[in-house]
Amino acid sequence: MSGDSNMRTGDGGLTNLPLGVSVALGEITVMVVVSALVKLVSDDIATTTILLFRYALCLPLLLATAVWQRGRSALSITKPRTLSLRIATGLISLACFYAALDLMPLSLVTVLFQTLTLFVTLLAPMMLGERVGWRRWTAVIVGFGGTMLLLNPAAGGWTLTGILLGLGSPFFGALMMITLRRLGRHDSPATTAVWHNGMGAIIFAVIMIAVGAPLPTGRADMALLIAIGVLSSFQQFGLAFSHKLVPASILAPLHYLSIPMGIGAGIMLFGEALTLEIIVGSAIIIASSIFILRRERQLREAGQR
Repeated sequence: MSGDSNMRTGDGGLTNLPLGVSVALGEITVMVVVSALVKLVSDDIATTTILLFRYALCLPLLLATAVWQRGRSALSITKPRTLSLRIATGLISLACFYAALDLMPLSLVTVLFQTLTLFVTLLAPMMLGERVGWRRWTAVIVGFGGTMLLLNPAAGGWTLTGILLGLGSPFFGALMMITLRRLGRHDSPATTAVWHNGMGAIIFAVIMIAVGAPLPTGRADMALLIAIGVLSSFQQFGLAFSHKLVPASILAPLHYLSIPMGIGAGIMLFGEALTLEIIVGSAIIIASSIFILRRERQLREAGQR
């Protein structure tokens, strides 16, 4: 292994570039597979039921990780109010994402979620007091211009509810990311993940009972739900592990590979069309988001936050 592959990050952690990138690519692939499975079962199974299985089956691996890292303090938190906000925004974001998959093409929902970086930049001045310069503001405007092109009503194939859900997911995801910045200074990520998934399982179980959503009876549907939960568990673990191996600034652009993967899965599995609006709109969103990430990295390195 070359010297470039093993280095020390700013926080003193050992970085393994080939392994970290490989884990990240695997995590992104699993994320797209889970999205495709959710869309596949959404016609027959209620979104609340899918979410219940997803959160409940993520718990064992996450809880084991938290206990391994923190022992008896695995569930100990110091900022319950901030954690509550993180849980609420995370649950709403994923619920919007899964519900949007039921109403819109997989390719479009995947692209829309990548506007998360734009929403974080938009909300950071209000919630974190961060200063955003004109370059990043311009990138945000251009990025949302690409979103408007993507959602061209003339292209058809989706509803207003689907659009609101598709944009609601990255919006609440951005709120969650901002909240995590605050939590990261106080509470363990493993502990935060256990609380988030545990509360998600409880909340969606209650909702499922309240609305009378039935449990699936077919073996195939049950197998797909279990697959969604188990794969989501490994996806979260892969995300956390990759960030231990490689700096986030290197990994962040890789997640835009989910766009061509999502488009490809939509075409192959669901017969979705690849339109000019999707191609151009996706390119604009990706370019704007990567510019923002690069600019933020430059400012961090220059100490001009």
